Amino acid sequence: MPHLKKLTALAFVLPFTVGAAYAQQEAAPPADPAQEAALPATLDTNNDGKADAWDRDSNGTPDAWDTNGDGKPDKVDDDGDGKAD
Repeated sequence: MPHLKKLTALAFVLPFTVGAAYAQQEAAPPADPAQEAALPATLDTNNDGKADAWDRDSNGTPDAWDTNGDGKPDKVDDDGDGKAD
């Protein structure tokens, strides 16, 4: 009879452990910090939900802007003065 109790307990616990292992397997892999550092930070400066500025040199201020909403920079600041060149 003790064997039956162990099998019953295993029958109840096994689906939860398999489900937890499967959930961990399906989770997104951790981001690669080197890859994230290579990409410029995108900013939504007008709060419309779309990126419209980029911080290409990672100094906290935008230096490329999308003025026509096509998702590509139209104006850039290559000399670092904070204004489009």
